[in-house]
Amino acid sequence: MPAKGKRSSKWAYGANTIVSAVIFLAILVVIALIAEQKPLRLDVTQTGSFSLSPQTLNLLKSIDKPVQVKLFFSNAGPGAQNRDKAKELLDSYQYHNKNIKYEFVDPDTQPEMTRLYDVKVYGTIVLEGFDKKQVIQTTDEESLTNAILKLTRKEKKMIYFLTGHGERSFAADARDSFSIAKSALEKSLYMTAEYNLLQHDDIPADAAALVIAGPGKPIPPREQQIIGNFLAKGGKVMLMVDPLTDTGMKDFLKGYGIEISDDVVIDRLSRLFGASERVPVVMEYGQHKITENFSQPTFFPDARSVVPEEKVPAGIDVQVLAATSVNAWAERNLAMLEQGKAAFDKDEDLAGPVPLVVLATIKEQQKKPDAGQKSEDKPEKDGVLIVSGNSMFASNSYFNQYGNGDFFLNMISFLADDASQITVARPDIGKPLMFTRDQAGMIFWIVLVIMPLLAIFSGIVVYRVRRSQR
Repeated sequence: MPAKGKRSSKWAYGANTIVSAVIFLAILVVIALIAEQKPLRLDVTQTGSFSLSPQTLNLLKSIDKPVQVKLFFSNAGPGAQNRDKAKELLDSYQYHNKNIKYEFVDPDTQPEMTRLYDVKVYGTIVLEGFDKKQVIQTTDEESLTNAILKLTRKEKKMIYFLTGHGERSFAADARDSFSIAKSALEKSLYMTAEYNLLQHDDIPADAAALVIAGPGKPIPPREQQIIGNFLAKGGKVMLMVDPLTDTGMKDFLKGYGIEISDDVVIDRLSRLFGASERVPVVMEYGQHKITENFSQPTFFPDARSVVPEEKVPAGIDVQVLAATSVNAWAERNLAMLEQGKAAFDKDEDLAGPVPLVVLATIKEQQKKPDAGQKSEDKPEKDGVLIVSGNSMFASNSYFNQYGNGDFFLNMISFLADDASQITVARPDIGKPLMFTRDQAGMIFWIVLVIMPLLAIFSGIVVYRVRRSQR
């Protein structure tokens, strides 16, 4: 090849190399610019340790106005060690909603700003937005989310707890009381109060929800009528009925397509968690806003079955929120149960999965106005009735166990029409892998019998082949 042709070929090759390098660098620059404008965050930990909780994410979706956060941290001094933690947390909030703005203020170098906001403690965080101001002293997601929620919420919603029939009380030290549940509701910005229908003829108009937590004696027909009227007007009710207790509510619940029986749920699966077989565990949930993305197990000590009827009244929609596994059953031979000899009887007992919590929706379009009520005065919202076959699951003894408290708060939040409050706490345990008897047997034979025999057989074959080649 002529020398000139070789030089031309080298120049062409060199030019192609340079152009390719420039294009490659240009692509990198474009990718970097895109990444800067729209960064991608990925949490690959099993428990989501570096992700915001669904409660926070739901709240951030609803923020449509600027929220300014001022963090009064020293650059070098008291509280400086929490500065990086606070920045990382606020970066996560800002990633999901650009309306969240934050800035650090050093009280030592910016005393005028410190005096303006009347900050007296290092680590103080001031949030401003929606014409309100909130001040917190702790740098964690829960405190920050609650502060933002207080900025956005127009008013606190009232949750009433029915009394007068032996329901769970708010006593602080009692293991079977609802004092922890009460505190959790108030921390979630609800107001709570006990309410006795013996002294009133209706349920207050400001009631976001009525909770009937484990009545120990029958609820009179008059009060049942008041509760029914409340539901018909679009009210929200949670009824928790314990087993071996006559609440007088069987016929009332049948009117909403729900059946409760005199039984006690037995669950062998609970032994894997170190619990009694009379503490059924729920690991699978129905498809509903309450249980969306909810994966934590919940426990219902001494529960009864709550079953949707085959024929549901017109205008009522009933669905199961929580049920046991197939390993459980509802024991209806109470005499054998008391003797500790409970055993599944397919002709008498209810086989698993056993429904423990169901939700009935009273459709607004199906409601009939009361006499004298104009059609335009009909309720605008559907009534909702949640029925649980156990009240102990939300008591002091079990509220903080696994997902019990979160499940209770989710139900209350849905009843109170607080979509942003429906939450799933980040699980701190792995979900156990369950095997059937056949699967366990197959694993035994494969791992402990077949695989060792294959290894031995392979060794013999290799030995004989090598010996034959000598």
